[in-house]
Amino acid sequence: MKSGGALPSPAATTRVGPLAIFLLLITGIVYSLLFPVNKIAASHGVPPFAYVFWLSLGGGATLLIACAVRRKLPKLGLKNLRVYVVGGALGVTLPMTLLVYLAPKLPSGIITMIVVITPFLTYLCALPTRLERFRILSVIGLLAALGGVLLLVLPGVSLPAPGMAQWVLLALLAPVCFAGFNVFIGLFGQAETGSLQLGTGVLLAGAILLLPVTIATGQIYAFPSAQTAGDLAILYGWLINTIRWWLVFEIIRMSGTVFLSQFAYVMVFAGFGWGALLFGDSVGIYIWAATALLILGLALDTLGRLREQRALEIV
Repeated sequence: MKSGGALPSPAATTRVGPLAIFLLLITGIVYSLLFPVNKIAASHGVPPFAYVFWLSLGGGATLLIACAVRRKLPKLGLKNLRVYVVGGALGVTLPMTLLVYLAPKLPSGIITMIVVITPFLTYLCALPTRLERFRILSVIGLLAALGGVLLLVLPGVSLPAPGMAQWVLLALLAPVCFAGFNVFIGLFGQAETGSLQLGTGVLLAGAILLLPVTIATGQIYAFPSAQTAGDLAILYGWLINTIRWWLVFEIIRMSGTVFLSQFAYVMVFAGFGWGALLFGDSVGIYIWAATALLILGLALDTLGRLREQRALEIV
């Protein structure tokens, strides 16, 4: 994806320099901070639907301003609107609301680990649609990641409380939604739509979808309100959401999507760090073992993708 332009081919930009590496580190740290912020919002009484609505609306509005500055507004054709609406449901409304709901029930580091398996699920879902090719290293990486998830959900083994296993299983629906979003965009996203415009349309569509649900469920949260802590959580989430999208666009523009995928390494460890710093979350030996399996899986998947990309470049 090129910032503000059409989506390039995978091998179009492969240059990796100090700036790209620095931005990659910042992306992992910033994105992982969203999960403890979700927990703060939930603990201060911000309803899940209202919270995600404000984050989507704020992020979408900010990106819309960026589109206006670049004079490349999102397209509003029927096909584009379908992509925005379905993308908003799969990429924003369903998974983000679920993650906010689960934020008080699970350590933020565990939630971060669960979200990081999205690339593996995307690969698995994309194989039947031929968006991805079979790669033995990716399959081995997927099995390693699933082994890490298994260590998390075994009651009484790794989680602070055995009752958390059911919430981990429920949280797995979030990366499933994210994977569905990735595959849907890959199949039906418009090639002439730039990443900035696509992100704007998806976030604003997510906010529009959430508005009637928020009203119907009585989860209305006036922003700004008299509750300072809740308002600050919304502002932090809004800022994190916007910065994360911008960083993703810039990294892809400079160094490509394969390089971008490696921010997950930083995200896992940063997620544990934020959880320990802000909430005193403890990390046991089995969680570290699960993390090691996840990192191994990510490394194998990345290696497989790099080999495939180099082979395509040679051809």
